[in-house]
Amino acid sequence: MTFALHVIALGSLGPARADQWSRCLYNNQSIDCRRAFLCSGAPCGVFKLEWKDGASDVFTRYKDGVARNVGFYKDTRGGEWMLRGFAGSFGLRNVDNGNAIVYGMTLSECRQSMLEDFCS
Repeated sequence: MTFALHVIALGSLGPARADQWSRCLYNNQSIDCRRAFLCSGAPCGVFKLEWKDGASDVFTRYKDGVARNVGFYKDTRGGEWMLRGFAGSFGLRNVDNGNAIVYGMTLSECRQSMLEDFCS
């Protein structure tokens, strides 16, 4: 079973149906965001992250990771990101510049979780 299936189980199943606004981090700065899966069925390897300030990006899975909870995604500008899921949340790290996104956690929650390397 691919990680994308696990991610779908945590979010919406319909195309472009966005989750509620969640606590998120971008390089340890708190900003609400929400995700919308852009597929009509499971598993879905394409999702959009929308930030409360209006910015957004689409991430498309292009490679599986070694573990089930890891995958590699490209954004619409060609940036490559490693995604790792944990307990309904996930972290994304840009493999070239080190930028980090954490979905579904505050900074203090992130620092006490298995995603702490995304927010340390």
